[in-house]
Amino acid sequence: MLASERFRSAGILLHDETFVRWTLPELVGWANEGLKAIVLVKPSAKSSSVILSLAVGTLQRLPVASLPADPIYLALLRLVRNLKTTAETPRVGGRVIRPTTRDLLDASTPNWHDQAITPYKAEVRQFVFDEANPREYYVYPGNNGSGIVEAVVSRLPNLIAVATVGADPLLLASYDVAVDIDDLYAGPLLDYIAYRAYAKDESYAGNAGRAQFHYQKFAEALGVKVQVESAVSPNARVGITAT
Repeated sequence: MLASERFRSAGILLHDETFVRWTLPELVGWANEGLKAIVLVKPSAKSSSVILSLAVGTLQRLPVASLPADPIYLALLRLVRNLKTTAETPRVGGRVIRPTTRDLLDASTPNWHDQAITPYKAEVRQFVFDEANPREYYVYPGNNGSGIVEAVVSRLPNLIAVATVGADPLLLASYDVAVDIDDLYAGPLLDYIAYRAYAKDESYAGNAGRAQFHYQKFAEALGVKVQVESAVSPNARVGITAT
């Protein structure tokens, strides 16, 4: 979907098709907040498979963006397999990596963090993930610094901006750019924009209720999607929760 299409729909929904009461730069700001809110509620809304080089030790961290063009990783969703090289195409796979819990590892191998007792290796066999700390994870055995893995990660969508440098931000055509999230989320994104727009004018009769209505639609759409995906996921048969 193009951002301009979302803003055109927002203008119709808000009865402000010429963007006088709510300007396009305002809608852009709220749309970008909406993109962040979507991936906060449902991290897999913007996920991808990436190659990660591991550090020495059991504790690992997702890469931090150092340049403006670098992706911003929000959370690890899963480790899939070891890789033989960092080549993107073709990816030469190795041993699969299985999730486990810290309690199980601690009980079976109490010194798994100690390299002197549990030697570090290049190949990862298991990983431990804590939802309270989504950008960090542990690998077993601890890595010797030469390990390469394939991971599924959640990342921040690219934020909406004018299509070309210097374009007039007040013109709808300036936003003929793709929204960096699947079209399935077009509805929730529109509801989030409407929620923020009406919340701005909640002192006007009925607008507070309209804001609450659109926020509920936004939250319900994402919640229902999570429930449906969990129910129909192939993982449901083996007790793995969809994200």
